[in-house]
Amino acid sequence: MFEAIRATLLVSGLVFPGIAAYTAVYVTLACMALSLPCVERDVLRSRIVLGLAVGLAALFVSILLNGAAPGDWTVLLILLPFVGVLPVAAVLKRVTPVHFGTFCLLGAIAAAMIGAIDVFALDATRAGGGNNPIHYASVGAMLGFVSLVGAVGNRSGARFVFVFGPAAAAAAVLLSESRGPMLAICVLMVIALAIFWRDRKMFLALLALPLAVALALIASGEGQRAMLLFWDVLSERTQSSNDQRWLMYNAALQMFLQSPLSGHGFGNLMETAQSLLPIHERYDNLHSDFANLAALGGILGIITYFGIVFSPLLALLSSAARSDRAIVFLALAVSGGNATLGLTNAILGILPQMTLFVLMLGYLVALERRAELADPQ
Repeated sequence: MFEAIRATLLVSGLVFPGIAAYTAVYVTLACMALSLPCVERDVLRSRIVLGLAVGLAALFVSILLNGAAPGDWTVLLILLPFVGVLPVAAVLKRVTPVHFGTFCLLGAIAAAMIGAIDVFALDATRAGGGNNPIHYASVGAMLGFVSLVGAVGNRSGARFVFVFGPAAAAAAVLLSESRGPMLAICVLMVIALAIFWRDRKMFLALLALPLAVALALIASGEGQRAMLLFWDVLSERTQSSNDQRWLMYNAALQMFLQSPLSGHGFGNLMETAQSLLPIHERYDNLHSDFANLAALGGILGIITYFGIVFSPLLALLSSAARSDRAIVFLALAVSGGNATLGLTNAILGILPQMTLFVLMLGYLVALERRAELADPQ
């Protein structure tokens, strides 16, 4: 039974998020729930799990300090999927980085293909695969670059296949015309180049990727779209969106200064922000993980942010984990990628991105515990 759950978890969690995002999410969450009996006590010793626990505990305290209003408890329900890190770590403990990277690669390629169909066959302005274009691009970016975990420490010629992961990620982002994910793939590329510095052939293959993407864009006639994506940051076309984001971030700063310890709570988050600055009513959050948590939880919210988003880096406190380059890459990519994506559009609370984050985090915990148990010290 658990073999079937493992296979379903990998397929629904890594292959289908870019094609059928919410169907994939519900199946993945169901697999996590069914896997709860697999959780072993050893997983609770993970530094990553400890970081998550500290973050969620800080959020719990902030809710109590804000009076424990019914609406404020909703934020804990929103973050409940992070409990799935425990069963994922148990179920995926025998999955190798090559296998995990392969499923990520398939998911990235599938996302790029569905994006191409949206734009070239269905004449969509922005690719989304039935999802919000920014969310679609975020998922594609993470899948594409995390697929490189299959090439870390792999000296066979087959490792070069994983270069198609970042290529697919770049294609998905360009087809979606999403600026935040574009910044994220730049950050992820820097991480990848740093990890593969000693593997010169792989390093050069990755270094050649931007040139290959540029040539592909010129050949397909999409060069103008790519240029517009870069220039959109300063264009009138996106000025309204930029202005609204600045208003939201300024509102978050004011809310933090008004209540620096415990924030304002989740229940009236946007009502409070809109009372301070003219934020459009269509926005249901402050479009930044850091801004959201700082405004609703103050310093305790910031602790929650770092406890969740940067928990992968805690794995690197172990010398056994640091000696495994797959763990180092995954810790940096999962943390750096999600932190960058969450700068201008929330990741926490958005099910497709958050569920993918949980799945990758759970697998990192599995690798961390495997390294710890194998360490003779």
